[in-house]
Amino acid sequence: MSGLDSLLRRRPPTVWDNFKSNPLLFLAQQVYAWSQLTASVTSTRGVQVVCISDTHSSHYSQPTLPTGDILIHSGDLTHTGSLNELRDALDWLSSHSHPVKIFVAGNHDAALADPETRQHILSTYPSLTYLENSSTEVTIRGRALRIYGSPYTPKHGSWQFQYPRVSPRFYARDQVGHRATEIWSSIPPLTDILVTHGPPFSHLDLSGTGCYALLAAIWRVRPRLHVFGHIHAARGIECLAWNEAQALYEEIYAGITGWGGLARLIWRVAVEKLRERVWGRDGDRGRTILVNAAAVGGVRDEERKGAIVAVV
Repeated sequence: MSGLDSLLRRRPPTVWDNFKSNPLLFLAQQVYAWSQLTASVTSTRGVQVVCISDTHSSHYSQPTLPTGDILIHSGDLTHTGSLNELRDALDWLSSHSHPVKIFVAGNHDAALADPETRQHILSTYPSLTYLENSSTEVTIRGRALRIYGSPYTPKHGSWQFQYPRVSPRFYARDQVGHRATEIWSSIPPLTDILVTHGPPFSHLDLSGTGCYALLAAIWRVRPRLHVFGHIHAARGIECLAWNEAQALYEEIYAGITGWGGLARLIWRVAVEKLRERVWGRDGDRGRTILVNAAAVGGVRDEERKGAIVAVV
């Protein structure tokens, strides 16, 4: 197993492992988790988005996909990246009855990195929409949704669709000349659904393997839904409120602030909880649902986890 595969497929550390590794971060994660909101994943109201990622040629052994309005695959459809694997995966994806089917590539999907091969393949599947640093607009029951997708992730090994990783300590959101800034500044400001292969830094990324430049970009765009995968053991759902507590948590995660930041985080979360108890929640307006939809898990990717449904 390669170094990247070992990273992506490792089992989640235990609670004790996390505490021993970084007590400050562990405590910050517990406080931030207490502040978390419940994402809309079971409601029948709104647009039903079926999210799946990182099937790695296991598509036919995955649980049956739920019905929904939009089906999104956020990359790593294949295991070795061969053309035959890609065709097989796209045959499976296109066979579903969802009115809208969208996908991006992942670092394993080497066949999609060649422009001629990509054009030939995609012309074979007219029911699928492939996004590579590009957008599409769909209409579901009279509601228009703008969807942007990108396959790119921070560099680790010699894979496809990668760029140099940025350091949270030294990265500026308006930094010019960095490939990560170039890629993520292209996300349109009115994007409703963002599809990337990898996660943003500090959210569903397992120990900081996500991209800090992508995190900066979603602070700017604040889509209703962000779908990704890449880090198999970080599968899950999170809801971002774009408030001071979230910003403090991210600074602690990045090592920008320390124990003083934790004290401020505890205070902000306590204030927010008190405000909710007295005046109630503001609702989901302005919030973002994050979905890490990695569909395989376990030490050898032997687990089949299926899709996650989010409502926007």
